[in-house]
Amino acid sequence: MAQPTAPAVAPAPVPEDSNEAAGRRFEEPVPEDRSAEEAEPAKVEPAVTREPLEITFVGDIIFGRYRASAFDPIVGEGERPFDDIFETMKSDLLVGNLETPLVYELPVKSPIGARFAFGASKAMAQHLVDGGFAALSLANNHSFDQRTDGLLQSPKILEELGIVPLGASRSEPPIFRVEAFERRGWKIGLLAVTSRRNAPQFPDTPELPFLSTNDFEATLGPVIDAARASHDLIIVFVHWGEEYADAPGAHQQRQARALLDRGADLVVGHHPHVLQAIEQYGKKAIAYSLGNFLFENTHEVPRLTGVLRARFSGNSCLETLTFHPAYIKRTPSKHPVPATKGMGKTVRARMSTLSEAQGTKLEASGEDLVLRGDCASGG
Repeated sequence: MAQPTAPAVAPAPVPEDSNEAAGRRFEEPVPEDRSAEEAEPAKVEPAVTREPLEITFVGDIIFGRYRASAFDPIVGEGERPFDDIFETMKSDLLVGNLETPLVYELPVKSPIGARFAFGASKAMAQHLVDGGFAALSLANNHSFDQRTDGLLQSPKILEELGIVPLGASRSEPPIFRVEAFERRGWKIGLLAVTSRRNAPQFPDTPELPFLSTNDFEATLGPVIDAARASHDLIIVFVHWGEEYADAPGAHQQRQARALLDRGADLVVGHHPHVLQAIEQYGKKAIAYSLGNFLFENTHEVPRLTGVLRARFSGNSCLETLTFHPAYIKRTPSKHPVPATKGMGKTVRARMSTLSEAQGTKLEASGEDLVLRGDCASGG
């Protein structure tokens, strides 16, 4: 990965009523006794070359679920669930879907009556820091599993840990927001949204950024329009689709393409709990589902996962989209690890087959699959 260039040092601000400021606003007259030949030529500043940028994405993350008796954690005492895959995830910006609300004090019993109820404490969330996550989406169907406490405390806990919450439930508009990041001279905007929720919107509770998939372009398009001029990249991170489906719905494809046409640079999805296709669309791409990443379900297909690495060239063009195969290892406790040898072949076969069904051929590169963009003629 190319190293970032040293940032230019900005000049100190100058009061508007100073002589120097006045000299910047108006052309300074040349003294009459100085010839044109003696005047110093104007200095031309060299063009700034922006280094390529890499962003990595993973799917659904939980730290345990409630059983009939009590909370059943996934991660064992003293274990670090992301250590085995840490190097694979490293990039300029690591993003995932946190499918479990965070609370300061995790209750012993689930506060909701659903069969599948999640939750995690701030101490558990420290694993996210150890994994290097910069941003995590809270816009998903399990956001209300800890009721209002989870809606309010999740973004606060992430912020206290130095992680930016995406798609947090809010009590004030706008509900749909582009969160801004700066990396290596790039201005990146992340827009998180969900088309799935397990409970209706209750009065006097923060509002989840929930939206029917068919309304994506109509509602999110203006948000993208407003953010486009001030960002080099805009990425939509979306919780959508049908659980355990091999392929996205036609309505998802239409809306994802519409968001790219509207100005988004990449659409990345999650929720189905299984891997789905990567689709190339012009010079852009859609990853329909990254599946589970740290999760309790380790059946043969749901345990197949991966890390998606998007590399953008200096002109904001998608240069490569690399899929690093991974799987959820069952021992000593469930955690993601790189998929190599036979397991790598299994993961690659699924992703290759599903992507080809969407008209996209992924190139094998060692243990990885790569989609190469066309940046020769610009972004």
